[in-house]
Amino acid sequence: MTKTNPLTYDGYIEGYYGRLLSFADRRRVLKQLNALGMTSYFYAPKDDPFHRLDWRMPYPEQWLAEWRQFIADAKDMGITVIAGCAPGLDLNITAETDIAIIADKLTSLCGYSAEQSAIPCLLMDDIPPAMADANGQHHQEGQAHARLVGQLADRLAATGHPNIMVTPRVYADELDKDTPGYLNGFVPELPAGIPVFYCGKHIVAHDLNMSGTAICDAGMETSNIVIWDNIYANDYCPRRLFLGARYGESKHGVSKHGWAEARHHTGGVMLNPTGMIETDILLLDIMAADHDKDSWQAIFRKHHVPDAFFEIAHAFDRPVDPDASEHPLPDQNIPVMLSALDELLWRWKSPLAREWYPFLMGLRGDLLMLSGAADDLRQAKIMPPYLRQYYQRKTSE
Repeated sequence: MTKTNPLTYDGYIEGYYGRLLSFADRRRVLKQLNALGMTSYFYAPKDDPFHRLDWRMPYPEQWLAEWRQFIADAKDMGITVIAGCAPGLDLNITAETDIAIIADKLTSLCGYSAEQSAIPCLLMDDIPPAMADANGQHHQEGQAHARLVGQLADRLAATGHPNIMVTPRVYADELDKDTPGYLNGFVPELPAGIPVFYCGKHIVAHDLNMSGTAICDAGMETSNIVIWDNIYANDYCPRRLFLGARYGESKHGVSKHGWAEARHHTGGVMLNPTGMIETDILLLDIMAADHDKDSWQAIFRKHHVPDAFFEIAHAFDRPVDPDASEHPLPDQNIPVMLSALDELLWRWKSPLAREWYPFLMGLRGDLLMLSGAADDLRQAKIMPPYLRQYYQRKTSE
C-alpha cells in the first residue's frame, strides 16, 4: 500500500556501539540534516551508560544543560529530536519503581517546555529473550513490551508528551526466528498510532521493502514503521568500512526498495551509520542523493576525496547481502589498487582522510598479502599472531 501522508521521520540515528559524538559534532549533523531537508535526529547510543547500562542513574545536570540547548538548536533548524532509553538489560517489567524511573528518564530527556521538546522512545533491542512458554513461543514477552509502551505513553502524556516511539526486541525478521511469537504478541497489544522502528528482513537490510516482513504479517501497517537503516553501520565489524551507494533493484520480477521507494511506503527512513563525524556527514549526502551513480561520485569529490578512491571503491562498497545466492568479487588489479592507495595514504591529508586511514592501510596490507609481496617480517607486522600462525600453516600444506 502506498503511503499518502508526507514523510514523518528522515535523518540520523546516533545508535551504534563503540562511539559517542560530542555536542559540537551533533550540531554539525543537525546542520547537515537541515541543509539536506531531512527532519530528524534520534539519540540512542549504546555507549552512553545513562541510556542503557546504567539507565536508572539520572543524567548529570551539566550534560542535561548541553542536551537541552541541543534540542533548542534542533528546533531552530526545524529538526525533530527523538530521545531514547534502553532499559531492557536488567528491567523488572512488573516493578512500578522501574516503570517510574523510565518515565522520569524520558521526561528529563524530552524537556519541560515547548522550546526544549523531544519525542521519547523506548528501546528493547539487543537483550536476551525472556518469557518463553512451554512451546518456545514468546507471545507473552511481546505483549509485555507493548503494554509497557502503553503505560509509558500514559505517564508521559500526563507530563505534556503525548507522543512516544518504540524499538521492539525483535526489530528484524532474522531475530523472529530465535523468538517466535514475539511480534504476534507485540503488534496487536501495541496502542494504535505508535511508530515502530524496524530494520526489515535483516538487521543489515539491502531491501527496504517492508511488505511481507514478519512485523507486517503480524498486523503492523507499513506506514507506521520507521526504518532503522544499518547499511553503513560497522560497529559489528569495526575493521571494515562501507561507503557504496544504496539503490533499489528489480530482478526476475522482484523489486528491492532503496531509500526513494521506502520513503513512499513507510513512516520514514533513518540512517544509523558509523559515529565517525566526517564519514557520517558524507553518508548523509549519499542518502539524500539516493541511488544515482553520478551523484554518488560527485559527493566524494564535493568532500575532496581524490579520484584515486574510485580505483579501490569496490573494496568499501556494501555489506554482504544475505539474500544473494552468491557474492562475486570484482576484478582485482592489485598494482593499480596499490598505486591508488599510495596517493590516498601519503598525499591526501584531511579530517576525512584521517578517519579512513586505518581502513585504507588495512586494505594495503591485505593486497600485499594477496600479491605475495609481504615477506615474513611484514606478515608479522600486519597480521594478528593467531591469524599469521594459521596462515603459515595453511600455506605450508
